[in-house]
Amino acid sequence: MNPRRRKTLGIVISLVVLAVVGSDSFRLAFSYPDAITVTTGQPFIIDTGFPVVSVYSSNAASLEKHPWGKIPTRLTMDTARPGEFSVEFRLFGLIPLRKVSLVVEEPLMVVPGGHSIGVILRSSGLVVTGISPVETIDGREVWPARNAGIEVGDVILSVGDRRIRSKDELALAIDGAGKEGKWVELLVEKADGSVVKKVLWPVRHKDGGFRLGLLVKDSLAGVGTLTFYEKNSGLYAALGHVIAEGDSRKPVSMKEGQIVRATVTGVQPSKKGEPGEVLGIFIQGEDVIGNIMKNGPCGISGVLETGLVNPFYPDPIPLGFQSQVKKGPAEMLTTVNGRTVERFSIEIEQVFSGTGFSSKGFLVKITDPRLLKMTGGIVQGMSGSPIIQDGCLVGAITHVLVNDPARGYGTFAEWMAQEAHILPGASRTGAVAAFSEFPCKCLEVTAP
Repeated sequence: MNPRRRKTLGIVISLVVLAVVGSDSFRLAFSYPDAITVTTGQPFIIDTGFPVVSVYSSNAASLEKHPWGKIPTRLTMDTARPGEFSVEFRLFGLIPLRKVSLVVEEPLMVVPGGHSIGVILRSSGLVVTGISPVETIDGREVWPARNAGIEVGDVILSVGDRRIRSKDELALAIDGAGKEGKWVELLVEKADGSVVKKVLWPVRHKDGGFRLGLLVKDSLAGVGTLTFYEKNSGLYAALGHVIAEGDSRKPVSMKEGQIVRATVTGVQPSKKGEPGEVLGIFIQGEDVIGNIMKNGPCGISGVLETGLVNPFYPDPIPLGFQSQVKKGPAEMLTTVNGRTVERFSIEIEQVFSGTGFSSKGFLVKITDPRLLKMTGGIVQGMSGSPIIQDGCLVGAITHVLVNDPARGYGTFAEWMAQEAHILPGASRTGAVAAFSEFPCKCLEVTAP
């Protein structure tokens, strides 16, 4: 073959490859996660359209061929019985592209939430919520904690060989060391779980006491929303997103936690550029309804001590899988007054595909005129409010868009149920113990 023909053939092959890779059917083949879960009887159809990419499965209810050729481009799966089945995509009906696992399961029945809850965390030590300078007698500013490498989100476990359980104990230990002219040795747990020793020299403050420039808390709390629970086991899921330490977003070590009933006393409405919040009150140790066993990418989970009644769904409803969520109308359950769960209309505007757990699975818009008038849209404290579509609980509110508070993000109920160990397939990411600095708004805020 002469050089000119070789060059021409190369150009033709390149154009064909570009056309194939850029085709909708090729992109469709790679848009699915490695495993798709549906419930028994739920329709599942893959239509690749133009016969560039074909689709096959041994569990096909029907295979339809494109009218321009004999390549099957439309697959309807048989979902009448539970099981795991393989779906294969092929290029031009010959070259394997990838395989996807279709998991058919009996529907999981859950009780929807929408109840306002107080979230209480007790750390394994003292959580560092801020670093500040120490102003000396002569007017200088000294930064002992910052210079030693202590950061917001760190947890102080002990001073020397003495376990520290309160802010007062830490203050007394630092002041005592300063008066004796001794260094202070802190055992500190970092965000990645490592434990390090930090040695600091106490600095005399202008008021006469000795300090290290640390702001700490021995317990953290905030208001959020219960998403759902499974009646037989009592396992619940709430919030929909990991709770992290203030602006640093660093995880905080958790020793134990509780959720309690909260009462909404008012709502500060959201405005463009200024997210609002639910104003709720609760008393630690009273009206306890469950514990907190885990805090992962899609929220907190644990076991309820008492069941909660939903006025709109007194009986359990199916938990919807990611594959069932679609653009269109839905409803949200939440509490904006007292302890009364209400429901409001929303629209799911976009669904994002992906294989990793995330608090941003789809985009929603509040369409209910009454809720928009009361709250301006999504407000902090609504995080975890369940979303129901076509009779299935499919997700929860997690974020508000700062510049458009009528819109926000949600996460899939399937992911929350897996993290809470209500569904098989536990979280692909480890449990994270992380809470926000008080007051914990319990809703992520995201720029559009």
